[in-house]
Amino acid sequence: MRRHVVLLGGGHSHVAVLRSFAMRPEPRTRLTLISPFPHAVYSGMVPGTLVGFYPPDASRIDVRALAARCGATYLPDRAMRIDAARRIVATETRGEIPYDLLSVDVGSRPLGIDRVGEMAGVVGAKPVEEAAGRIARFLERARVSGRGNAVVVGAGSGGVEVAFALCRELGRARVGLVEAAPELLPGGSTRMRRLIARLVERYGIEPYVGRRFEASEGGRVTLDDGTSLEAELVVWATGAEGLPFLRRSGLPVDERGFVRVDDQLRCVAAPEIFAVGDCARMESHPELPRAGVYAVRQGPILDENLRRSLRGRPLRRYRPQSDFLSLVSTGDGRAAVSYRGLASHGRIWWRLKDWIDRRFIESYEPPRAGRLRRGPEVAATMSMDPCGGCAAKVDPDMLARTLRGLGAAAPGVTIGLDAPDDAAVLPAPEGNLVFTVDAFPPFASDPKLVGEVAALNALSDVWAMGGTPTAVLALVGVDPDDGDSREADLRQMMQGARLALDRMGVPLAGGHSIELDSPLIGFAVVGSVSPERTLTKGGARVGDHLYLTKPLGTGVVLAATRAGACPAAWTEEVVRAMREPNDAAARCCVAAHVHACTDVSGFGLVGHLGEMLRASGASAEVWTTGLPSLPGALELLEAEWRSSADESLRDALSRGVELVGVTSDAPEVALAFDPQTSGGLLSAVSPEAAEDLERRFADAGVTARRIGTVCEGSPGAIRLVARAAEDPSAGPSA
Repeated sequence: MRRHVVLLGGGHSHVAVLRSFAMRPEPRTRLTLISPFPHAVYSGMVPGTLVGFYPPDASRIDVRALAARCGATYLPDRAMRIDAARRIVATETRGEIPYDLLSVDVGSRPLGIDRVGEMAGVVGAKPVEEAAGRIARFLERARVSGRGNAVVVGAGSGGVEVAFALCRELGRARVGLVEAAPELLPGGSTRMRRLIARLVERYGIEPYVGRRFEASEGGRVTLDDGTSLEAELVVWATGAEGLPFLRRSGLPVDERGFVRVDDQLRCVAAPEIFAVGDCARMESHPELPRAGVYAVRQGPILDENLRRSLRGRPLRRYRPQSDFLSLVSTGDGRAAVSYRGLASHGRIWWRLKDWIDRRFIESYEPPRAGRLRRGPEVAATMSMDPCGGCAAKVDPDMLARTLRGLGAAAPGVTIGLDAPDDAAVLPAPEGNLVFTVDAFPPFASDPKLVGEVAALNALSDVWAMGGTPTAVLALVGVDPDDGDSREADLRQMMQGARLALDRMGVPLAGGHSIELDSPLIGFAVVGSVSPERTLTKGGARVGDHLYLTKPLGTGVVLAATRAGACPAAWTEEVVRAMREPNDAAARCCVAAHVHACTDVSGFGLVGHLGEMLRASGASAEVWTTGLPSLPGALELLEAEWRSSADESLRDALSRGVELVGVTSDAPEVALAFDPQTSGGLLSAVSPEAAEDLERRFADAGVTARRIGTVCEGSPGAIRLVARAAEDPSAGPSA
């Protein structure tokens, strides 16, 4: 059985573990990262981001991409409780996740935030991922309105940096800095505290030391001495406390809720649990400051101790450094520095801070638009598993030969093997019955997402026939080597499927589960369809307009995502598109009386259009300029990323494709061949009904685009032409 290591949280120590496992995989080990955020935000760069020194994504480490690079499962979820006796993590939406080893790096929250978090205008400084966005939105509103006073509660280094950044951005607005201790920067060296006090006065920030926040209401903040301050924003940057679920879990915690750990970073009462960063307190160093430098230094020790635990070897001790370089940005291209009792302020220290911060972020090679690694380079340095989802379909030529060998459809079958379509249709006493089956291996590491998309993808075959799904049976395969994790995987896949089916009002009637070397999920769907409203692939007529709903590119984006080379924002757009059902688009097609319809899946646009054209005895012209594409798809194709199914699809489908004004290696051509998972609908409609179809799409909120025209010619032939459909009445090119 594989050992299961669960990393709870995407903190600085855990990103170091993920990077290490990508470079040195641990045999027979399954790694899972649970974090509600696909990014880890480096807090040291947040003030620079707020004042425009860095673009919004410059301070982010893409933890989803890091997880993909080392073959880890990424689960976007939150922990609700840890059961050390049963070795499970209970999550918010996925139930219980079992582990053999658990590492906790969930950070902390501002002390007392539960008391003030619901007050008007109060923003907790942590989690940084949420705080940075809320502060940035406040600043945007303040720039437009010309007003926006702010108060920062807590004058530690983080609070001081935020106050300086707000002061710079708000101009003439007032910025207050409230600290319950008698001096700013409590815990800092004497010289640094004096320096910060002078800088606060110089920059016009109003300090309120030795006073406590009482309330925020109606755009005003009240302090314990009765002082009232105007403030549309209150940043709560007080000292830290542990997240409540750690105490609820019954783990040994200190008075502030931090997990107590030994010198090997293990929980003192549960040696299979490690805790690092802001959520932990070392028994031998209880006064250790909660500074990011310690979490960064703990990363390599944690990585080594996880590996040693898996191998049954003695663990290493973590020895924290006695002092560290402290750099505090003042928001104007300068920074204050403190080291070994010395303190200074100037541009050179900002340049040093900027260099340190950029070097740290760049060491994780975050994939970003404009700086993508090329597909062949990545493939040469890591094992690239075959793509899952609909890209796992068998070779279309092999499938066609097999179906031809099976003969005609069985008696009584209205639509079947003699003219294969998206689903089979059988006559019934009232209307017709429509049947389909669909299955694929996971396209992503998240079982719940895979289950949800697989269910929608199966339902799409019925919708593409103009039918209404009425019941579903599931087929699920899990890997026996995953031991106790099999149950969690099976549960999550079925949770995702139920989520999709319940949303569509289709009951899950039963199913079957088996053990396989590789996971698999599929569904058999039965539905009903009116004989006079049945949509088929055949029936497209010369002169028909071709419309495509949903943009293309899931295959290439998912391939880059699996390799950890795709920006998280692009992956999130693919997920959003795959989770979009085709029911509304199908209703529009039925109401507009389209001549032919199919869904675009594993054979790509070219493959499924070819099927439609062969069934209709026609050819088509498709305009490659402006083919709808998902964000990042064309950039990835330009960087030579391809789905693992691309080569076989090209070999099987390119014989009937003619290129006009475009080369075979152009990204737009590759996009037309790209295999889709839970893709959109492709329909052929008469020119007279095209305007009605477009109106129905718009009314239903369905994104659709005209991509070409049905033409006379060899059945199944496709011309890919380098032009755009600027004129809705545009016909075939000469």
